[in-house]
Amino acid sequence: MHNDLLAMTLKAAVLGSPISHSLSPTLHRAAYAALGLDIEYTAIDTPTELLAQRIGQLDDNSLGYSLTMPLKRDVLALVDQKSPLVIQTGCANTVFRNGKQKWALENTDVFGIVQTIKHAGLGTLESACIIGSGATASSALSALAELGVLEITCYGRNREAFSLLRAQSNSLGVDLRSVNLNDHVVLAGDIVISTVPGAAQKQIIERIALDQSLAALLDIAYNPWPSELAGYWTTHQGGSVLSGVDMLLWQACAQVELFTGEKAPVEAMRAALPNEFSTA
Repeated sequence: MHNDLLAMTLKAAVLGSPISHSLSPTLHRAAYAALGLDIEYTAIDTPTELLAQRIGQLDDNSLGYSLTMPLKRDVLALVDQKSPLVIQTGCANTVFRNGKQKWALENTDVFGIVQTIKHAGLGTLESACIIGSGATASSALSALAELGVLEITCYGRNREAFSLLRAQSNSLGVDLRSVNLNDHVVLAGDIVISTVPGAAQKQIIERIALDQSLAALLDIAYNPWPSELAGYWTTHQGGSVLSGVDMLLWQACAQVELFTGEKAPVEAMRAALPNEFSTA
């Protein structure tokens, strides 16, 4: 971290709505304590209409923001400097200081998904499914492409979102097939990534059938855990289930490094998680 920042009382926060369930404060506070840094990290309920106001409140004492639903696409219109990955995915989950006077956007969700799948030791992945078509689905698409997956099926309901994902897949050289989630669908492939909130999962379960060749599920929804979809998967499929808490941990590690310039203390952050969310 820059020496001139060390003399200040620094602050950062996670923004979103709803936000009370977020484990980001737990992870970030553990990181800064382990690094010996006096950084105040809070959760601020921020619907879309208040995002511009929050961005305007960034000052010399700010390290930046973590962003969650529903802000990951809307923030692009408010911060000019964007990483190539933000441009590729069309979404950002991090506002950070890139130089003393510059605020920039980054997407650490892609890193979080990639690291979660790599650490699960699933081996080579050739095909995958994504449930949902929002901002996190865009990150999942880029993550799967980085892992070498060339055939992906996306299940969702928003035609406009499908168009964005298709343009992204074309730029990545990935074969993307879109299927309406209102239909009865059969999930098939080496891994399924669900980006659907827990509250909507019961309706998803009523419409899906599982191919016995499926290897693993990564469910981004982590609170409560196990999610309804994860429980259904374990009962009816018996394959590996990867928790969204793992993704949250790894994306937070990348954010800590962007905010501070220090290497994230991964194990200290992991140990801070409540037992029901433990990734050990």
